[in-house]
Amino acid sequence: MKEQPLNPTAAKAKSPAEQPINTNPTKSLPEEQEVSIPEKVDARRRELQKLRSTTRFYTKPLTILFYFFRTMLRNLLTALLSLRKRVTLVTSLVAVLAAGVSAYRTDGKHQAVFRSIETELFWYGWWVMLGIASSIGLGTGLHTFVLFLGPHIAHVTVAAYRCRSLGFEVRGTDSYTCFPDEDAFSSFGDVTVWSIFRKVRLESILWGLGTALGELPPYFVARAAAATGSDEEEISSMESILALDPKDRTLGQRIQVVMYYVMKRMGFFGILLLASIPNPLFDLAGIIAGHFGVPFTTYFTATVIGKAVFKANLQSLAIIVVFSEDTLSLILAELKQHLPFAYDLANSVLNDQVAKLKRDPSESSPPPPSKPANLLSYLWNSFLFSMIFYFVLSIIESLALSELRREHDAEVSRFQESLVSSLAANSSPAEKST
Repeated sequence: MKEQPLNPTAAKAKSPAEQPINTNPTKSLPEEQEVSIPEKVDARRRELQKLRSTTRFYTKPLTILFYFFRTMLRNLLTALLSLRKRVTLVTSLVAVLAAGVSAYRTDGKHQAVFRSIETELFWYGWWVMLGIASSIGLGTGLHTFVLFLGPHIAHVTVAAYRCRSLGFEVRGTDSYTCFPDEDAFSSFGDVTVWSIFRKVRLESILWGLGTALGELPPYFVARAAAATGSDEEEISSMESILALDPKDRTLGQRIQVVMYYVMKRMGFFGILLLASIPNPLFDLAGIIAGHFGVPFTTYFTATVIGKAVFKANLQSLAIIVVFSEDTLSLILAELKQHLPFAYDLANSVLNDQVAKLKRDPSESSPPPPSKPANLLSYLWNSFLFSMIFYFVLSIIESLALSELRREHDAEVSRFQESLVSSLAANSSPAEKST
């Protein structure tokens, strides 16, 4: 498909010389010309906004890649210039990093402590990064709860009920393997929904913290735009939605209006409420908060409590209940009665899971999975790969469109300045003749 130019030539404006001459010396510019400037600028801005809405990876891949690499290069140069101004800080950080690497690579008794810290940082940092990936990108986030945290909790739940204890590791080579000696894990007690939740709660909270961190970019972007007086497309869209008759609004627009009034009237508790429920439109909440100057501490505290304390833990408890022994037995019974094929597949997968859990820890590898389990694993891995691929493309597209908008905003500013200069130049001879 042939790509359209990014900056199409706007309709030729009427020459200022063709405008009527101002005969009133009290006015520096004709009234018609003064009104025409914002109208022309708004028309140009809408034209460029419409162009951005049609610029996508699947329609203009070369354009997207060009602006992506350009924004990456610009940010890299900006970072290098910033570091150049902070020579003392950079030197200190390099020295500390060099000392840490040297200690890490030197043999000694401290290596056990280093390995333990490294393991913990990688494990818990992984869940924070997954949380950030789940919410960052203005609606293009990777749904990491469905892809990673949810399966992890389900795996722990099934293992707990099959092992009849919580005495198993959730990471490492012997993860989810039942051990006969569980005295070291007696603090967990009997297998219950609450005891399973205690085993996965830290991962859930850290994932929720990551989702809260991922919601910060829309807030800061909107706050910076409001401080400079520039228009946010999402805020302009909200204003147009509010101007519509309530009967003419779509379901999505009605949800956005509800979010807008909840935040406007309830403040901290409104943000807390919106963050505590599964809400794919929470990016809009961050944009509204940043645009209207909600303090950072108010916004971030409410978001962290809502996402890390309420939302993540409630979702984790729901997964534990769904994959508990009683619920799985009920689901399998219903599948056996109404969907025998689905029952055979689910039962085969569970049997393979039990075989892995009950294997001897001295075995080098688990038993081979059955054909249905292999098929399910292949489908799941394919789905996982496609989601990650889509996420990467979405991030590239989002960064490219941000750079394109930056260019369009600069063009609108130049267009406005040229109009004002042209009108001023044509009005000067008229004033002298009067």
